[in-house]
Amino acid sequence: MSSVLGSTPTLTPAEQRKVYGLLPTSVVAIAGLTAEDTPTGFIVGTFQSLSLEPALVTFSIAKTSSTWPILRSKGRFTANVLSNQQLDVCKALGKKGDEKFKGLDFDITEFGTPHIRNATAWIDCTVLSEVVAGDHFMIVGSVKAMKVGSGDALIFCGGKFGDCNLWDPAAAEAQASDAPSLQERITDAWRRAWGEGDTGAFEALVSPDYVRHSKLGEVVRLPEMLKQIEESHAAFSDFKVEILHATEAEGLISLHWRTVAKHTGEFMDVPPTQRSVTVHGASFIRHRNGRITEEWVVWDPRELLSSMHIWHLNHQPA
Repeated sequence: MSSVLGSTPTLTPAEQRKVYGLLPTSVVAIAGLTAEDTPTGFIVGTFQSLSLEPALVTFSIAKTSSTWPILRSKGRFTANVLSNQQLDVCKALGKKGDEKFKGLDFDITEFGTPHIRNATAWIDCTVLSEVVAGDHFMIVGSVKAMKVGSGDALIFCGGKFGDCNLWDPAAAEAQASDAPSLQERITDAWRRAWGEGDTGAFEALVSPDYVRHSKLGEVVRLPEMLKQIEESHAAFSDFKVEILHATEAEGLISLHWRTVAKHTGEFMDVPPTQRSVTVHGASFIRHRNGRITEEWVVWDPRELLSSMHIWHLNHQPA
């Protein structure tokens, strides 16, 4: 009997960073002393508790690091959990060179490691073991002492720094019951943008990579779409948009809509006819992580031209 095994797909570093970047991590300064008792260190986003009994922690560092061999030789380090007010510390220790601690406030403890002032916490450790794991060293530290500082911890996610916004369960439940759903918010923002020319709420919900597709395959981005809204309201007065039906499934909101307005300005090269016009259409709005990323719109210009008495819907080309 024989079997065929499918080949494992190759995952590029860029692809892995894109996925792992979605996971928030702590920002911890691993600090110690050189052979000359000069403070040095580096920033990791991989620091975490490994065991409570005995008390162990772990982090990983690239094998190319020039600082880790220095701390390894001393056999001890302090994990300084940086606060959300210490982005400057993070940037300083993220640089290369021998003067990473220049300008930073810190104290050398009896344990023989630097405690950076105003950190959220300090965890003093000795190096217990080190494992080679791919292109990194995975370090296990034995915790000898720890102390709570002040402030909220700094976090890193999606290429940006921030802090952790914890929920009050009771308040979150009450807010969830009263707050409009994402479908309701997007639907209302879309209606206000096109029906009233009020684009603020819609712009706040749009992701930077938003694109809009027309029935004919035209692709526009947010600035061009805002211009289309402006031109529509310049050509039509008494502009009203009614959502006839709205549904959502798997991150896609479908809107069936009707627009009623008065043609008072030039549109599609047609001079103002002063006629009331009606147009029906549908919009399909894709959202991800609370942001509108893509939209498809379908409507028939012939219905508009028919309302203007420019085109008859039963017209057959010669």
